[in-house]
Amino acid sequence: MNDETMFAAGVDEFGPASTLAVSRRPVPEPGPGEIGIDVTYAGVGFVDTLLRSGAFPLWTPMVPGIEVTGRVRAVGRDVEGFVVGQSVAALLNDFGRGQRAGGYAQVAVAHHTMAAPVPDGVDLRRVTAAVVNGVTAWVALHDVARIDSRDRVLVLGVTGGLGGTTARMAALFPARQVIGVVGRDPDRAPAACTDVVVADALADELDRITPDGSVDVVIDPVGGPLRATAFEHLAPFGRHVVLGNAGRDDRPFSGDETWLATRTVSGLSIGGVAHLRPATCTKALTAVISLVARGILDEPLPAVEPLENAGKVHEALENRTAPAKTVLSMP
Repeated sequence: MNDETMFAAGVDEFGPASTLAVSRRPVPEPGPGEIGIDVTYAGVGFVDTLLRSGAFPLWTPMVPGIEVTGRVRAVGRDVEGFVVGQSVAALLNDFGRGQRAGGYAQVAVAHHTMAAPVPDGVDLRRVTAAVVNGVTAWVALHDVARIDSRDRVLVLGVTGGLGGTTARMAALFPARQVIGVVGRDPDRAPAACTDVVVADALADELDRITPDGSVDVVIDPVGGPLRATAFEHLAPFGRHVVLGNAGRDDRPFSGDETWLATRTVSGLSIGGVAHLRPATCTKALTAVISLVARGILDEPLPAVEPLENAGKVHEALENRTAPAKTVLSMP
């Protein structure tokens, strides 16, 4: 039995951000098909606040954190392609395999299909900031929406981490038009957007900036009234991809409207499908790392906070005052 301990930020019971505290916990060991990682940076996203608060039927004690970068510490049985000391990025949200997460810690364990090498010399801060959002955006655009150069893409919540990354990724594919939807300040939208509209004026603005007021793809991590408005403006054969419900207002879709207007509604939860489609995650993560390493996916440099500030970062995310992306540095 390994008696070694590490510092980790977690909760013993689900609760508010103030319950997230740093303590010593046992160092996890990789099992078959897994690798151990000495974590350099752990990304923080809104989904982590949901893990911490008990929004999902998970376990306690819980260490959040579903994206990390660092170096391989140990290699489990039946793993090829990784060596100790190698720089890697990994996703820790393959909950279908059993317990995972654990990124807010000095050591994390990942399944080898959810990890990929990072070339030497690449800024791990930028890679960390792009792991979850980049993989989600890649799969949403490439595998679910299957966008092409003729598509007009509408991205809801474009000032958020996932929305911003998806807009930048859509511009690379490239889409004909990338329309970002913001709550108030258009200046906060990514430069990759060809057009930026304020949420309250979405319907009128789509009539103004598109030939017929419609779009081909909706990327929807928001939910609520925006979801309904965006769906109403989806063109025939359009694809509405649901990536979340940040507004906590789950608006249903009409089966008749979907059928009669010849539209498609799809959902994507990387955490829910990773264990069923591992190759999809591996390919997406490898692509994202390559795009960041070559400077093609130009993700903003994230804010960096020490591990002990994890609770403050969660508070800022919940208050909508956080930067687009924050990563935690390990002690």
